[in-house]
Amino acid sequence: MSNVTSASKSYNFITMNDAADPTFNQLLGINNLNTVVGYFGSGETGHPNQGYILKSPNYLTNITNANYPNSAQTQQIGINDNGVTCGFYADNAGNNFGFVYSGGTYTSVTHPNTGNGTVNQLLGLNLGYAVGFYTDGSGANHGYSYNIATATFASVTPPSSFNCASTTATSTNGNGDVVGFCETAMNTTISFYVNSGNYVMFQVPGSTNTQAFGINELQTVVGSYVDAAGDTHGFVATMTSTTSPTFRSLDHPSAVGSTILNGINDAGTITGFYVDAAGNTNGMLATSNGTGTASVAPGSGVASTTATGSMAAASAASTAAKTVSSTSTSAAVKLTAFVGLASALALLFGLL
Repeated sequence: MSNVTSASKSYNFITMNDAADPTFNQLLGINNLNTVVGYFGSGETGHPNQGYILKSPNYLTNITNANYPNSAQTQQIGINDNGVTCGFYADNAGNNFGFVYSGGTYTSVTHPNTGNGTVNQLLGLNLGYAVGFYTDGSGANHGYSYNIATATFASVTPPSSFNCASTTATSTNGNGDVVGFCETAMNTTISFYVNSGNYVMFQVPGSTNTQAFGINELQTVVGSYVDAAGDTHGFVATMTSTTSPTFRSLDHPSAVGSTILNGINDAGTITGFYVDAAGNTNGMLATSNGTGTASVAPGSGVASTTATGSMAAASAASTAAKTVSSTSTSAAVKLTAFVGLASALALLFGLL
């Protein structure tokens, strides 16, 4: 994908793996205090997803296990500047539920329109809202935001002109901007950026699978894309509300076929993970070293469109929300999240 410039030489990389399972770690969220959340464990039998919180500067000696009480598996995915986290957990039947973790207390979150679906996940948050998705009984995903204080919901729905068959909201910043991605009727995966109700849809040039996972308050977005050879790369994009973003490709230097970027703070420090030559999935931090500014020019093969979509408030609060104390036990149950999404997303959350 020659029209996307590599930014790997512009970053310093740190690999961080929990000793409890050095073969599978994903660092997913980071706040402006450089506190990181993620999890270890592939989700296979004997290796359940186990959430953790790592605090700067001595991350691996300042690590706290953080699992939803009595869950089979837990992933910690987002963290705000107050230290509140969000993510999802699985029960023994493999059903997924979103959660918010604040002050040692977990609140389970299920969108009231889930119906016969079995998946709810919260993937990012700011000081007041979390964003995520639920899967309905037919297997389609629906993006939403969740008001943490009032336990109410608003839809995150791209306009019909974008032909989205399935939508996932993945991250929100302090300005209320939202990013995510959708599967289209043409079997492509495109990303979106929402600013004041206006949707900008975008793709990395030449890719049919672009997934935005994180955004900071400077409108810098990180995520992944799949190239023509089937390899997965991280990307960094600078967004505006009216024009196509600029892209830089960012891969860990030891990655073999897969790097995914998931979170970014306002200093530009990025969390993510990569697969190495041994097939291990490694958590990573990437920090800019201040060199290398080349990028793809706006509109240079980038599919981008702006329109107004829906973020209308849902009328019902979560009927399944509950509060429990923070203790947990774990069992080996493979998650069934993100049914029908691309394999890159399955890799992101330790599936398949």
